[in-house]
Amino acid sequence: MKLLIVEDEHHVRDRIAEGIDWRTHRIELAEAVGSGREALAILQKDHIDIVLTDIRMPEMSGLELAKRIKREHPHIKIVILTGHDDFEYARESIEYGVLKYLVKPADNDEIQAAVLEARQLREQELAEKHNLALLEQRWEEHLPHLREMFYKSWLNGRYSAWELERRSRDLQIRLGEKLLLPVILDMDPIAESDERFQVRDRPLVQFSLYTIARDILEDTDCAMVQDDDGLIAVIFFASAEEGEEALFGRINPKIGLLLATVKDCLKLTASAGIGPCVTDALRLPHAYRMSRQALQERIVLGNDVAIPYRETSPSEDSWTQLSELERELELAIETGGPSRRQEAVERLVEAGFSPGRPVAEGKEVLLRLTCLLARLVHAQGWTLRETLKADYEDFEQFNRLLTREQILSWLQRMAGRIGDTIAQRRRTGTQLTIDEVVRFIHERLHDEELSLYLAAEKLYMNYSYLSRTFKLVTGESFSDYVLRLRMERAKELLAKGLKVYDAAEQVGYKHVNYFSKNFQKFWGIRPSEVYKV
Repeated sequence: MKLLIVEDEHHVRDRIAEGIDWRTHRIELAEAVGSGREALAILQKDHIDIVLTDIRMPEMSGLELAKRIKREHPHIKIVILTGHDDFEYARESIEYGVLKYLVKPADNDEIQAAVLEARQLREQELAEKHNLALLEQRWEEHLPHLREMFYKSWLNGRYSAWELERRSRDLQIRLGEKLLLPVILDMDPIAESDERFQVRDRPLVQFSLYTIARDILEDTDCAMVQDDDGLIAVIFFASAEEGEEALFGRINPKIGLLLATVKDCLKLTASAGIGPCVTDALRLPHAYRMSRQALQERIVLGNDVAIPYRETSPSEDSWTQLSELERELELAIETGGPSRRQEAVERLVEAGFSPGRPVAEGKEVLLRLTCLLARLVHAQGWTLRETLKADYEDFEQFNRLLTREQILSWLQRMAGRIGDTIAQRRRTGTQLTIDEVVRFIHERLHDEELSLYLAAEKLYMNYSYLSRTFKLVTGESFSDYVLRLRMERAKELLAKGLKVYDAAEQVGYKHVNYFSKNFQKFWGIRPSEVYKV
C-alpha cells in the first residue's frame, strides 16, 4: 500500500512522515508534500492507495483535493486532518469520499490507526476485485475469442511446437493424438447480373456462409474461424482409431449438405477446398495451405464444388519443416541461452542436411541459414563484422563447408556469437541506466528529499521501470540502497569526529532523533558510541 502525505506545516509533515515506522505496517511512504498541487502531480505519475491531507492549505484546500481525487482516482482512501473550527463542515462533505477525519492536534498513534484502517479497507476491495470466482467468470466469457485467435494463428503457422503445446493447454484444448483435416470455405464470385446481391455485398454473404456452416457443423467435432481475408477455415478432429477413410466418409456428406444449403438459402453458390489429413499438429499449417491451393482450382472446375487436395512431394514437406525449425533457431538466438541455441541448431542441421537430401538442396539450405543470420544481425541495427568479430571471416567463407559436421560446428559458433552479443548489449544498456541512477544518489545523498520518485523525475525515467530494474541489477530496493549508503557514510563521518547532528545533516536527515533511531537499528549501536569503536 502506498501513502501520500499532504501537509503545508513542515514540522507536522516531518513528524508524520519520519515519526512513524510505516514499513513495519506494510505501508510504503511515496511522498510527503506541502500542497495540493504537488499532490496532484504525484497522483498522475504514481499509483497511490491512501492520501492523508490537511484541510487548510494554500492554493487548494484538503476538501478540494479530496473532490479531485474522488473524481479522478476513486479507489484512493482519504484521511483528513482538520481543526476544531473545520470539523463540522468537513464531516458534512462525505460525498467527497473521505474515510476518516482526525482533529488536530492528532498524535501519531491516532494517525497510524486511521491509515491502517484505510489500508485494511483498500486491501478488502482489492481482494473482492480479484476474487477467483469473478476471474474465472471473466475467463470463461473471453475464452471463445482466445480460442478463435489460437486456431487462426495455428492455421497460419505462427506457433512453434512448444508454443502450440503451451497455448492449447492454457486454453483447455486437448490436441493429443488426433487426426486433423483442414477445409476452406468461400463464397463463389457474385455475378454482375445478380439482382439480389452486388459485388460490394461480399462481406455480408461471406458472413452468411459462416452462420450456415456453424449451424450445419454444430454437432461435429471441429473448430471454425474466419481467416484474415474473410475465408472460412474449418479444422475437423477425429481419433486415430477412426482412421482417414472413415473421417473423409463422415465429413464429405457434411460439406455437400453445407454447399447445397447455401445454394437454397442465398441463391448463390459456395465452394470448398479440402486439405490432406495430418496427425502432426505442426503439419496442419501446411495442410491448410494445400486446402487453399485446392480451392483455387475452381477457376478450372467451376463453382459450387468441393475440391480435394492433390498429393504433395516429400521435398515440399521437408522445406515446410525447415521453415518451422528456422523460426525456432531465430527465437533461440534472440531470447534463449546456450543450451537452447545448441538444441535448435542440432535439430535444424539434422533436418536440413539429412543423408537423403540432394547436394544442390543442401547448398540452398546453407545459403538460407546465412541469410537468416545476417537478417538477425541487421535487424538489431548492427553490422556482421562488428557482431561476429573474429568469426566474420569464417562466416564469409560458408561456401567452403563440405561436411555436415563442419556445418554444425560453424552454425553453433555463429549462433552463439550473435546470441551472446544480443544478451550482452541488453545487459550493458540496463547497467548504464543504473550507473546513472547511482551517480544521482551519491550526488544527492545529503538531500532529505532524495527518493525514487525524485530520481525518476529528474532522470526522465518511468517510476515503475526504474524500481524493478534497480532491484534487478543491484539486488536491493532503491530505499534500502539509499539507507545503506547513508548509514555507511554517517559511520565514517562520526568516526572522524563529527558531531551527531552534523553527520545527520550531511546524510540527509533533518531530525537528529530520527537519524539516531535509524542508525541504531542499522548498526546496533547509538551514534554516540561510534567514538568508542
